[in-house]
Amino acid sequence: MLFENNFLNNGMRCVYSDGVYIDDAWEPAGVTEQFLGNAEIYHERYFSDAYWKYLLDRGLTCATVDIPNTARVLDIGSGSGNTALIAATIFNGSEVFASDISPQLLKILMKLANNAGLTNVKSFCFDLHKDFFAPASFDLVIGGAILHHMLDPLAALKNVAKWLKPGAPIIMMEPMEAGGHLMCAVYQTILDECGEELDPRIAHFLNAMVQDYEARFGVPRVKPWTGNLDDKWLFNRTYLKWLVNELGLRLDSVNAMSDDSSRWIESMIRGNLSTSGNATVPTPPRMWEVVAEFDQGISTTVKRYLMQEAIIVLRK
Repeated sequence: MLFENNFLNNGMRCVYSDGVYIDDAWEPAGVTEQFLGNAEIYHERYFSDAYWKYLLDRGLTCATVDIPNTARVLDIGSGSGNTALIAATIFNGSEVFASDISPQLLKILMKLANNAGLTNVKSFCFDLHKDFFAPASFDLVIGGAILHHMLDPLAALKNVAKWLKPGAPIIMMEPMEAGGHLMCAVYQTILDECGEELDPRIAHFLNAMVQDYEARFGVPRVKPWTGNLDDKWLFNRTYLKWLVNELGLRLDSVNAMSDDSSRWIESMIRGNLSTSGNATVPTPPRMWEVVAEFDQGISTTVKRYLMQEAIIVLRK
């Protein structure tokens, strides 16, 4: 069944399947198998509604969003619903449009939405590089950890900027480069200090994280391996300022994920251990002593420059 509507751009048509409107010209270009055939595994590993509720609430506060007067919300890179389902609850009198390039993940999202009785969610599967929606369709755009997956963030956001109403914000949660340098130093120090005390699985995890960060430094410089990476970039303020200038937007603010920086580094490491499936692997006490030395030895002021992740607010 083909679907057309006035909030789609001219000529855009969708096929409806299991609650998802799929671009009739959709193809899986540039998307890895973990988001397609392995979507259920990805969902189980990364879905965390409590954590994303906290982040979205903080993002809405940072962007001073007027919730009752926000009629239509677009969530980009929705996956299986971390941010879109929370948004549908917060904006319960509004339309929330979930979007992703994976039909499998969006079908999981719509199943969760139906089970929760959320009737204000619509899901659209298309490539964000396509000018899919009509201009000035949305009062708010949310992107929960999506921009760093895009080979060309500027090209993707050019369309999003068109779809946004004048004065409306884009709230994004993204990894930052300065914090990546810090985390590389932490992981390498643990390897140096703990050595043979480390379970081989933890040692592998730490080495992999160092390599992962190193592969992504230098936005927007494309390296020979960039296209093959899932997580492609770490962002910095200089790049963000350039990006918004090219888009005709403004950079409102770059905000820490939390006001409490006392255990930022520990929280980051424990979160990465959890998502990598290593949360229950034994770790030596010295590992956490090293982490505490970094957490306690770096001032709150300096940590503001060394954010591992940030809530970024852009505005049209």
